[in-house]
Amino acid sequence: MKRAILLLSAFFVLMLGLQTDENVAAGTETAVYLPLIIDSTTPPDPEPLAEFRGVWVTRFDWTSYGQPASPAKIDEIVQNVADAGFNVIFFQVRGIADAYYESSLEPWADRVSGVYGQAPDPLWDPLAYMVEKAHAVGVQVHAYINVYPVWNGGSFCDNPPDASVTPTPLYHLLLNEHGSTNGQPNGLQWTTNGDVYCGAYMRGTPGSIFLDDHLIAVGQDLVTRYDIDGLHLDHIRYGGSNTSCDPVSEDRYSEFMGAPTACFSDSGYAQWQRDQVNGTVRRFYEEVVPLKPGLWLSAAVWPIHELDPVWNFPGSPQQGNLTYYQDSKAWLASSTIDSISPMIYPGSSYNGCDADGNYLEDPAPTSTDYWIRDRWQILVEDFQAAGNGRYVIPGIGAGYCSFAEIEARIEMARAAGAAGHALFSYSSLLANGYFDDLANGPYAETAIVPSISWHP
Repeated sequence: MKRAILLLSAFFVLMLGLQTDENVAAGTETAVYLPLIIDSTTPPDPEPLAEFRGVWVTRFDWTSYGQPASPAKIDEIVQNVADAGFNVIFFQVRGIADAYYESSLEPWADRVSGVYGQAPDPLWDPLAYMVEKAHAVGVQVHAYINVYPVWNGGSFCDNPPDASVTPTPLYHLLLNEHGSTNGQPNGLQWTTNGDVYCGAYMRGTPGSIFLDDHLIAVGQDLVTRYDIDGLHLDHIRYGGSNTSCDPVSEDRYSEFMGAPTACFSDSGYAQWQRDQVNGTVRRFYEEVVPLKPGLWLSAAVWPIHELDPVWNFPGSPQQGNLTYYQDSKAWLASSTIDSISPMIYPGSSYNGCDADGNYLEDPAPTSTDYWIRDRWQILVEDFQAAGNGRYVIPGIGAGYCSFAEIEARIEMARAAGAAGHALFSYSSLLANGYFDDLANGPYAETAIVPSISWHP
């Protein structure tokens, strides 16, 4: 095409020259009209904006206790999320070793059908439905699972799941595999007092290879049967600094040391615990991720990895690496995770307002909001510096009474070079009516999910 244009141009120039020579010879003036040459080459389209825009949809956001879940709620969620400009949904499908989808490995959650272990009637699969609806509007679905919880805590510690339910609850699988001591299941996390740890959840011990195998089987089942775009790990940590002193962990640590050794009897036990969690993450990355091209492996992690004294944070905040043996920076360093999402947001009940409904601006927050803007930015930059080429997708609370607080944190994440961000959670966005604020503000320009180019 270019060759033709050049030849045509040359022809016109030649004819013009001949005409000019004739006019000059005749002693007359002539107007010179050069041919209009149009390049028909179409300019390339601009590169689309790449930014991870995630929203957590917890099991509490789309189900109600004692009532069957409804496909209509998923329709609502997908519509609002897509209209706002999100491109990823972290959709919770596992809470306490139960299933919010059709599973042959774990029993139906009671929040789906209304009855633990019972399929919804009429039968439908919430995960399959979510994937179908979200993909139809260009939104990714990352199946979000609680990893170590096996049953509710609190009063439920004395009321384990029904052993007759099918499939057999993980609580009883661990009991069958590891037995009990003085009535305490050996496969659960124990405190230094010799009691089963019972906080918000009863948790399986990361020292159990049997538990690890089960978790990997759950991940493989999700990835091979559903067209999900990612697997998102939550509660991938110990229950506290005084766990886990269960017999399974003590036996395995003794084997590791080559001699009988009790938990926390030496400084190496804490690192051994970190290694157990790290090993679970690595197994997900090596045994689950390769089963589906392009699959993300991500995790929600504690907002402070380790406290740096120069930050001058008040009080004695809990630290992921020291309190919960969750060394999320090690996952980045070892390239066994695609992204982490530090949960840098206040409790769901906090909205940033005083008693009169006035927002408490930085730098004068109440003590109930620990994650003021300055601290939020410090933590994002700290994780970002440890990224090792992997993505940091910081968490932002959605419950603030002022949308300006959300927008400010989105802009701070962008300035820090983060690959995106995720908002917690859907129900707070809905309650505050922030979907339009996102669509007309920080999400006015459409964005695609960043690529994970390091995957084979």
